[in-house]
Amino acid sequence: MRNTEIENIQEHSLEVAMVAHNLGAIKNEYFGGNVDINKVAVIAMYHEVSEIFTGDMPTPIKYFDPKLRELYGEVETLAQEKMLSTLPDRL
Repeated sequence: MRNTEIENIQEHSLEVAMVAHNLGAIKNEYFGGNVDINKVAVIAMYHEVSEIFTGDMPTPIKYFDPKLRELYGEVETLAQEKMLSTLPDRL
């Protein structure tokens, strides 16, 4: 997500899903790919779901130091696990 403009996860995820869907379609049409563009779009919609719990950390800060990136990755994993734990067992 941008750190210079106000943007929410919903807007960002929709934009990413649209770009990913189009890139998959281009791969299939022009480069002989066999990409499930609908699956790509759905994965893209959920790519930042952990930010529901963690908030957004600006990219320059997130990648400033390898140790910080590793620690933030651990926090993201915990947030993803928390999100998954809210789903019914059937899912």
